[in-house]
Amino acid sequence: MAGHRALAAAGRSIVDLLNRRIGERLPAPPRPTAVLAGTADFDAVNSSPTAVIQFPAISVYCYKVSVDPETRPGLSAVAAADGIPRIPLRMHLMISAWDTVVESELEWLGLAAQILEGESILAGPLLHPSGDWQPGDLVQVVTDDVALEPMSEAFQALTTDYRLSLLYLAKVITIFGPKGATAEPTTLVASRTETHSPEELLALGRWP
Repeated sequence: MAGHRALAAAGRSIVDLLNRRIGERLPAPPRPTAVLAGTADFDAVNSSPTAVIQFPAISVYCYKVSVDPETRPGLSAVAAADGIPRIPLRMHLMISAWDTVVESELEWLGLAAQILEGESILAGPLLHPSGDWQPGDLVQVVTDDVALEPMSEAFQALTTDYRLSLLYLAKVITIFGPKGATAEPTTLVASRTETHSPEELLALGRWP
């Protein structure tokens, strides 16, 4: 389980892994720089020295966050027992390469795929510490199959042109909240029918 910064920390972890391995495998330029990018960064690619995406680059863009349907029921049951809310999340990632030459972009995408396939489990020191991770936490990065039509629709919402990209899922990122009050057990008290002797009923004024 992790804190509310876990999504951002997972993105940083993936970017850090890519940059570390790219530096090891390509010790001399040209080599791309991996960056965590948002929609605004696609509008300013290579536009100025301060732009997030500078050629050559590999952008990691989270275009969707969803609840993990596989682990949600079990975590909800645990939360009901101990009073600690938990929500398991998936990050839907679009990894794109940026360069002036298409062959280079294909090389950078191939390099990113090679790195993530070889180290698809992020745990321990591979997780950025800003996520408030607990011992045993891990994030799995796997490929995600999305049809071409939803991909085209995603790019239509952006101002940048369509780019060849790799799609990945980062899962399961479980964010927990503060401990709440647990439900108190309910005790049922059975009603009892009282019986009295004729003398007692007479004393109570209930004898006809």
